[in-house]
Amino acid sequence: MATALADLGAACPLGLWVRGRERLPELTDSAVAVTGNRAPTEQAATRAHDFAAALAEAGHTVTTTLAYGVDSTAHRAAAAAGRATLAVLPRGLDGAHPHTHDPLLNSILDSGGAAVSLYRPGTPASGATLKATAVVLAALARAVILVEALDHGEAMAAAEAAVGLHRPLLAAPATGDVRSSGNARLIDKQLAVNSPDPRLALALPHVRVARAGDVADGDLVLAAVGKQGADYFHTPYTARPEPFNPSCGCGVCCLVTAPGEVVVLSNGDPWNACDPWPADDRLLIVPAQHRPDRPLEE
Repeated sequence: MATALADLGAACPLGLWVRGRERLPELTDSAVAVTGNRAPTEQAATRAHDFAAALAEAGHTVTTTLAYGVDSTAHRAAAAAGRATLAVLPRGLDGAHPHTHDPLLNSILDSGGAAVSLYRPGTPASGATLKATAVVLAALARAVILVEALDHGEAMAAAEAAVGLHRPLLAAPATGDVRSSGNARLIDKQLAVNSPDPRLALALPHVRVARAGDVADGDLVLAAVGKQGADYFHTPYTARPEPFNPSCGCGVCCLVTAPGEVVVLSNGDPWNACDPWPADDRLLIVPAQHRPDRPLEE
């Protein structure tokens, strides 16, 4: 946990208040944050349940606030799947936020989960504590899943923190409802990987950065990685490394003029998927051995 929080740099807290600390290292080792609107659409509520249940069944720790809507739905789905959860609270741990979720907080602790907070007991929730807690939520997680969020809504703070902390970020597809405007912006700007499929969520904790020249057959390629972080592709794709051939006829390879080794990561159809990369460029991948059994590409 300390290593994860260290990614906050100068904003790293000196410590956290904890209830259920005995299992905290185990819970944070596989934490995946699931967050979204406090008043979600019916589709988002269903997605929150499905993502959280899949994560729990795969052995990951569903990590959220106790907010109404997506967050509390995710907690309950993980609990129903028999997995302890981790709650990150925007107030002192002597109560829940909202206060009507005191029974939910107690059930999390009674079932082997834990709760953490930046704030001493007796501290009430406020706009400032909600924002700071969203950042800690992202920092503690190995990956963040934004189920549905209004642009500039509370849940977006966690998603934007994930971008800044270089945490893998999945945003469920925007539905056209204004309540998914945050997802739409993140996906349009290629700041999040776009997937309605819980199987990709299961793979996110296993992502790593690799040289293009080291990408292996079957690896799932999610994003290009630069100094500013990940630039996600609209659709992840399976790597099929091939020798670079500037005369292949695809209309792309012939344009590569950068010196040094170049590799092609494609599916064998140069007209549609020839993908030449300087071998030293960095990509965000899910190694083939950690991928779900079925293809994820749409």
